[in-house]
Amino acid sequence: MKFSISAVALVAAKASAITFYASNSSTALEEFAVSGVTGWSNPQFASIYHTCNETNARMIRAGLKDSLEAAAYARARLTEYGKDDEIYERWFGDGSIYEVIGTIDWLVEASKDSLLYRCDDIDGECAANPTTYPGYHREDAPGETVICDLFYTSKKPLANMCFDGTIVSTGPKHYAGIDLLHRYLHVPYMSSDGYIAEYFEELDEILDVAQTNSSFAVRNVDSFLYYIAEVYSEAVIPGGCLGDL
Repeated sequence: MKFSISAVALVAAKASAITFYASNSSTALEEFAVSGVTGWSNPQFASIYHTCNETNARMIRAGLKDSLEAAAYARARLTEYGKDDEIYERWFGDGSIYEVIGTIDWLVEASKDSLLYRCDDIDGECAANPTTYPGYHREDAPGETVICDLFYTSKKPLANMCFDGTIVSTGPKHYAGIDLLHRYLHVPYMSSDGYIAEYFEELDEILDVAQTNSSFAVRNVDSFLYYIAEVYSEAVIPGGCLGDL
């Protein structure tokens, strides 16, 4: 049985809303969030600081819209197939589905009143790492995420999924919406002080931990990112575009 019911409804609803939400303004993002298009009842967003200009803010909001969509596909697949699913087993093994669903719900609907995006490179890390840092998280202000210029040039919309290459070749963080989900988990409040963390980042390690220590797979950031990306890719083209493992 192919994953289709929730995906088809989501795509159809999204198609009817594209023109209305094309501005990516703050109001439009809020309207999109509560419209029911993605199935979230109460999605929450970090604030965008005044040091982000209108172009910065527009692109961050576009990424946040993609985050809602990608997470919605992941949750829909989890509730439709549970753990008896090749994609789930690949990234989480026999790990607790309650932890996986709970984490995805938390990423979208947890209060983010203490979270802030800023664009002024206050600690100089963007300038020090211009080709490698799309953003960073401030140690002195742990709720703050600085978005560097590299984010806007290197992170792509979900519309590019499977066009830019396989997920294995690009990595899931190639896509702005998935990258922003990952950035939430660098914030101590969002990660439960590191309960969920980047324990394993290399692909072979991520695949191995799912089979040998699934209790850690469901706490590993990159396991979630690959799962979300692969599920979304299956909605883009039959069989998805994971690539060779």
